[in-house]
Formats: sequence, structure tokens, C-alpha cells
Amino acid sequence: MENEEKFSDDPTEHYGIENEILRMKLKAQFGDAFQMGGDAHLPPEIENQFLKNVIGFEEASENAEYTTIYEKLGKPAYKAAGDLSAEELAPALQHLMKLMKEQGINLEFCDGPYEDALIYRFVTEEFFSHQVEKRSFFGNGWNFIYEEFYPNDKAEITKNTHAFIKHWMRREFDEYSMELANEINLADGSILNRDEAIRKMNIFLESFVEFKNDGYNIKDLNFEINEDGNGFGFSEGMIKYDAVMESNETIHYESPYKFYMHRIDKFWDIFYFIMPGFKW
Repeated sequence: MENEEKFSDDPTEHYGIENEILRMKLKAQFGDAFQMGGDAHLPPEIENQFLKNVIGFEEASENAEYTTIYEKLGKPAYKAAGDLSAEELAPALQHLMKLMKEQGINLEFCDGPYEDALIYRFVTEEFFSHQVEKRSFFGNGWNFIYEEFYPNDKAEITKNTHAFIKHWMRREFDEYSMELANEINLADGSILNRDEAIRKMNIFLESFVEFKNDGYNIKDLNFEINEDGNGFGFSEGMIKYDAVMESNETIHYESPYKFYMHRIDKFWDIFYFIMPGFKW
């Protein structure tokens, strides 16, 4: 920021005062949309630079000029999907994806695989008209995920199921176990926050030294999407595993499991589950 005011000869006090002013400015400009994590514990000089970067980014966003992805690519010639033969489709899609990559426009696919015809239609009939900033704010291009346009609900529920069981068998739930919701609902109606739920789960998991001879299937999976885009779903099946204690005693668990999930802001996560051997 130009012509920076000096609030104190003590650097810590100076940054403390200036940071408070910057936070007030952001709060006044963006209201509740601006949140600073209370547990960040950033050094004042690092927080100062972070806040200035946020202000710079927001000001640049407000003044940004936009164009379509098609224009960004230089308006390349292409055929409509219906005019391409089966043999022409894959090379035509590869050509468009190469053009986008050369311009720093990255389209990723988290699930799938998807048919070439579906992706080609999406790119030419929808993605091309999507607007982007003429200049990338961070200089590293524009990144998009296909599932943010068309969420693959079945794949997301399936992926959460596999992720939960993998973490369970490895006994390694932590803050990066993103299949878990921020709040876990219990059968008695009480609610645990994510960290508290993980602590309780780990008490059970850490009472064993190893899980082995495991196996499971997904017998059923279902979901419903509301008009607002949110939804409710579940996956269930049979699971078995041997839990080895420090004494080398082994407990064999084998019974149904069930994961209840909700869809919020296009993403599914587990808010309640039933696993053999575990009780809250």
C-alpha cells in the first residue's frame, strides 16, 4: 500500500494497529463474507501481508475485464458434435483440450470416465461460453472441475464410502478425512463437531494395533436431490475385519455397515454412520 502510515515505533504494535484497520476495512466492504480464522495465530507481519493481498485481490476482481473461454482460445474452428464421425470425435476433443492447456485453461475430471461425445458437447456447447478474467490474477491460468458443473452424485457417494473404509482400516482419521461432515449427528439427537467426532473414533481405533483380513461390498446406494440442489443419501453393505489387540487377541467383526450422507453446495459428506464394533 502506498504512503503507509506508521502507527508506532514498535513493529509489533504497529502491525497490530494496522491489521485491525485492514480487518475493519474488509469487514465493512464484504460483511460476513469475510472471515479470519480465530485460531490462525499468524505472526503480525505475515497477517499484515495476507490482509493486504486479500484487499489487492478483491480490488483487482472488482476491476477485472472478462471474456469467454472461446474468445480466449482465439475463436478456433470446430465442428458440432453431431457432425463428427465416431473416428473423428476423439482427435477433435484432444485438439480442443490441447488448445485450452496451451492458454492455461485446465479442465479436470475427478470422476468418470466419461464418453468423449459427452465431454465434447460440454466443451463446445457450454464451456466455451463460460466467462473468465482476461488476465489470471495469480498468473497460473484458470482451473475448472467438470463435476462442479455436473456433479456425479453416485460417484461422490461411492468415493466417500471407499475413503471412509480405507481410513478406518488404516486407523488414521484426521482433519484431512474430507469424507466426514463438519458436524456428526448421533442417534440420540446430539451433535459432535468434526474434531470431537474424530477424537472419539480414534479412541476406539487406537485400542487395537492392527486391522486385517478385511473386506466389504457396496450392496446399495441411493440419494435424493432437493429443488435447492442439496440432498440426502446413503450407502450400505457388508463389511468384515479382524481387530488385533496388544495382547494378540483378535476380535472378528462381520455385519452390515451404513453411511448417511448429505449434499451441501454440490458436495457430499458423511454425517452419521454405523460400523460393526463401534459405538459412540
